[in-house]
Amino acid sequence: MSTKSGSSTTTTVHWTGSANNNLLQFDGGYEMTLLPGGMYMGYPTDIGKIVNDMDSFHLEFCWMESPGKRQRLVRTYDSAGLAVSSTYFFETKV
Repeated sequence: MSTKSGSSTTTTVHWTGSANNNLLQFDGGYEMTLLPGGMYMGYPTDIGKIVNDMDSFHLEFCWMESPGKRQRLVRTYDSAGLAVSSTYFFETKV
């Protein structure tokens, strides 16, 4: 659940999938690899096929700054594989 700062708008996202050691696989074709130090990388399950089919996609890198604070960088790529946007999030748990 996420609430935008200074707003009463809350968003809840329901994910289902499975965990195997440091790999989280979500239904719908998305994976996260958990890395040491409170970091993870998120990416489409079959990134090779997506690139081959020239579909757009996004990659995510996240790290814990301190307990209750994390930073995320999400980069979106177009069908030609060119970066079209980068979004930076600084999140605080309340």
